[in-house]
Amino acid sequence: MATSILMLVAASVLVFAVLRLLPGDPVITRLGATAGANPELLDRLRRDAGLEDSILSQYFSWIGGALTGDFGQSYFSQFSVTELISRRIGPTLELTFIAILFSLLIAVPAAVKCSLNPGGAFDRFATGLSTAGMALPQFLLGVLLIMVFAVQLRVLPARGYVPFADDPVGNLERMVMPALTLAFAASPLVLRFLRASMIEALASSYVRTAEGKGVPRRRVVIGHALRNALIPGLTMLGMIVGYTLGGAVIIEYVFGIPGLGSLAVESVFKRDYAVLQSVVLLISALFIFTTLVVDLLYGVLDPRLRVGGGSRG
Repeated sequence: MATSILMLVAASVLVFAVLRLLPGDPVITRLGATAGANPELLDRLRRDAGLEDSILSQYFSWIGGALTGDFGQSYFSQFSVTELISRRIGPTLELTFIAILFSLLIAVPAAVKCSLNPGGAFDRFATGLSTAGMALPQFLLGVLLIMVFAVQLRVLPARGYVPFADDPVGNLERMVMPALTLAFAASPLVLRFLRASMIEALASSYVRTAEGKGVPRRRVVIGHALRNALIPGLTMLGMIVGYTLGGAVIIEYVFGIPGLGSLAVESVFKRDYAVLQSVVLLISALFIFTTLVVDLLYGVLDPRLRVGGGSRG
């Protein structure tokens, strides 16, 4: 828990410092080519936005408000950052959940099949495809999917978003391509790690003992080897959550999904520090929280960790 808090503090300092080093002025960006933008007006707007305060004062003002759920106001739209995030977080969480689900549905069966015949035809094919998935830029894959399924085949809408409560079918139709795009990039991480864990588990003594007792092969693979291989594989779950949330920044913009990712991209163009730093901090917090939950799940899935923890206590 203490490590997670320190990581979150470090993330907040890093994102705040990096954004202040970026070129551009949010006040000038907001005014654009407005006539009559004299220096006195610019100075007043900077003071109103708190940009004239010292860096430390700005940081502690922002982080103090964040602890109470108040992330300040957008420099550009003057809306509450908390309100903007609350409107956009739903599509991002939905997209992340579906993408992770697709990743697991692709990676887990493929890893099991690869581990049953290492070096075989399917293993080589899956390894090559996973290498391509890790190397191919996500936005390029998204564009390719749009060209095939939206432009050529016309079976899925190219862009846009419909809330699930309003139109469940339309919502899922618009989520398939962006979720598959993220899953194609995230599933190789799970596949490679789980494949190695499965090969090690299948060569272990408890698997040979189970096979010697006449336990059916399917039960040995699923009930013994896969169950034990999934425990170290939990580490990858935390990684793919962070990987998927990071990829959503561009993918949401490509597919026109009004989530935190597209909000972050819009804020970059507008130099809207208040919104951008809050979105990045929230995404970092979600990743750190997921990692913490994964660590806690180790004790639930592996009784040896609970016994060891109790003995040490």
